[in-house]
Amino acid sequence: MNKADLTEKLAQKGGIPKVRAAAYINILTEAIQEALVREEKVTISDFGTFTVSKRRAFKGHNPKNGKPMNVPERRIPVFRAGKGLKNSLNPSGK
Repeated sequence: MNKADLTEKLAQKGGIPKVRAAAYINILTEAIQEALVREEKVTISDFGTFTVSKRRAFKGHNPKNGKPMNVPERRIPVFRAGKGLKNSLNPSGK
């Protein structure tokens, strides 16, 4: 499922125009992105939590020429599934 599919689903389930559904999705993703830039945790109950993690610097190699190079420290987004999402993927008793 991509953004267009998600927009279609939201418009259909919400009974709203696709343009408005797309705007809502953009607002949601921008709000999450802005919070992560500020290094804030974003928790959506029963769905999951978005956080920022730091990946340490390391020595790698350039795949084009094989020469060693330093890869700098990076901040990466991390998503951890919530209980509701996990339970929907692995229903008990089935």
